[in-house]
Amino acid sequence: MYKKNLNQTLIMFIIFMSIIASVNFVVDPGEIYLKKIISDKKAKEFADKLFLSEKGIIQTGWNERLVKTALAKSAYNFDCVILGSSHVMQISSIRNTGNIKDQCNNLLNLAVSGGGIEDIAIFSYLLLHNLKHPRHVFVDIAPWTLKFNMDSRYGAYQNYLDKMNLILKQSEVSEGNPYFRKIILNLFNGEYFHQSLVALTDSKKNNVLSLFKKVIQYPEKVFSYEEGYAQAVTLIDGSHVYSQAYIQLQRTKQVKIGDGDYKITGKKYDPMALNYLKKVIEMYKKRGMSISLIMTPYHPNVFKKGMTKPVSHMTAVEDLIKSLSQEQGIKYYGSFFPNKLMCKEDEFYDFMHPTNKCLSRINFGV
Repeated sequence: MYKKNLNQTLIMFIIFMSIIASVNFVVDPGEIYLKKIISDKKAKEFADKLFLSEKGIIQTGWNERLVKTALAKSAYNFDCVILGSSHVMQISSIRNTGNIKDQCNNLLNLAVSGGGIEDIAIFSYLLLHNLKHPRHVFVDIAPWTLKFNMDSRYGAYQNYLDKMNLILKQSEVSEGNPYFRKIILNLFNGEYFHQSLVALTDSKKNNVLSLFKKVIQYPEKVFSYEEGYAQAVTLIDGSHVYSQAYIQLQRTKQVKIGDGDYKITGKKYDPMALNYLKKVIEMYKKRGMSISLIMTPYHPNVFKKGMTKPVSHMTAVEDLIKSLSQEQGIKYYGSFFPNKLMCKEDEFYDFMHPTNKCLSRINFGV
């Protein structure tokens, strides 16, 4: 009897988990399963319509990396391109962030949330394999950039990374990529299942087919970049404007003194990752393209406890970037340290995302 009950329980558990996995795969609120396949086909339309739009396109409902990958295939139409993390997603030729127009008549921002060295390699592969190239590439250096596997989301485009690594004759960066293991485990994730049920409930108010429709929506009116729109917006140069609700919420929050440990784990940097970045830089130079590096400030409160682990990491990485720029004969702009740019406490959304007012103190003058 005990064995029979155990078998029945096991069967019920398998059925239950299969239902969760099936719902998560089909509803897919994060667009990493079925909806990614559908969205891949729509991303080119997003890119084409973005470039023709007046005020940009509402970002809500679109996979960020998917959209930026589509935009990258049109990068040859631009003077300059920005690669990196969310730290630089606001830098814009439209807003003329930090007088960037001194170097760029037009600019394409391909930065993605959590972007690491793998994302830099993936987008570099796409840029370098266009028939024509942008003239200048700016690469954002975050405190985690000089280490591998600091964000697994690049794994969605592992094929491009593999091709880049083949060119560079590099294998280390792609070893042990946890992305595919994570997305398999995520099929059984309870929180993702909850998000799926919410999305499914919302779709029933209209039409279940709306789950699979990728609707391109435009802002209905002119809006302030500093105050945001009702929803997050991707501007026509690929740069990001936060939603009004997000901006207002962040203004009510206080950054903790000594905060700043996002992706600050393990060693300060990996010499192999540093060497990998050098190889990417050399590829750009061989193609006759200019390349520069950018560091953006962290909130002043991050530094008020002295040499904490985050501050120690940032100090080491910034020193490395200064040395690298001298060694490679390239420029770097900005700093992790807000005092170097005179950025104030009220010029940040959180401990690591400066507002455009702070970013505009980065002098991109030639």
